[in-house]
Amino acid sequence: MVQFLIRYGEIGLKSKAVRERFQRILVNNIQNHFMKMGLECRTTSDYGRVYLWTENAEDARTILRRVFGIVSFSEVVETTSDMEDIKKVAIGISKGLLSKGTHFAVRARRTGEHDFTSVDLGRDVGSAIYLANEELELKVNLTKPEVEVFVETRQNKTYLFIGKTPGPGGMPLGSQGRVIGIAENRRDIVSIWLMMKRGCRVFVLPKDESIIDSLWAWDPDMKLLDFENHTPDIPISQNPELIMTWARRKKAEGLVLGWDLKDLDENKLDIPLPIFHPRIGLSDQEVLDMLEMIEKA
Repeated sequence: MVQFLIRYGEIGLKSKAVRERFQRILVNNIQNHFMKMGLECRTTSDYGRVYLWTENAEDARTILRRVFGIVSFSEVVETTSDMEDIKKVAIGISKGLLSKGTHFAVRARRTGEHDFTSVDLGRDVGSAIYLANEELELKVNLTKPEVEVFVETRQNKTYLFIGKTPGPGGMPLGSQGRVIGIAENRRDIVSIWLMMKRGCRVFVLPKDESIIDSLWAWDPDMKLLDFENHTPDIPISQNPELIMTWARRKKAEGLVLGWDLKDLDENKLDIPLPIFHPRIGLSDQEVLDMLEMIEKA
């Protein structure tokens, strides 16, 4: 069984009631991703952190990299907040990780009431690692270390880990409103993905379902809309009747298009809905890079 510590960002800026609601949505989304993959997990949470236990670390990393709202996560070893226990675990982690002459650093932080400060925590753990590996002639380097050992003490528990894996960030999917997303080409999925990242539930109206295949990894519950009464030679984004029909049915509060500045100059769509153009300020290369990231996730 492996344990992960999961961090979020924007959620922590909300009021207590909103933060707790968004955190519940995030945890539910994590559990749903695991269920859709046929994997089991157990989760708990506290202020600012979500904790997850599962049997398969590699599959867990793949899933957590795709869950909107997660800023970063780490596989951790848990122990108590007793300094001797913390040092013992840190020494165990250092064995086999450090080699002769390695430049290392301990990054420590603390939440709660303890008889030591964050500075004490970092200093004492660093000293323990150094003394336990004297034969390696280690070097402490707080500026550009080759290896960083992270120690995070939260109330009566401590989590030790090596490195952080980034998540997509943003807001938990489903924490914001509903929108209709038009997917007429591959680049349109960048706009849809960006609205998902802002927490919107996107009902996708695709020209071809193969275009949006990569989005299932990010939203396993994504809903597709069909083209009833649509004339094939008219772009979907130029069919306000179809768009408004689905908007009313799904109670959508906006429309998402993948238009750039040139498209805005050449096209006009008059509908009684807010229209969002998330990739309007992105360069062609930024769109391609983001598209590659979305499709390879």
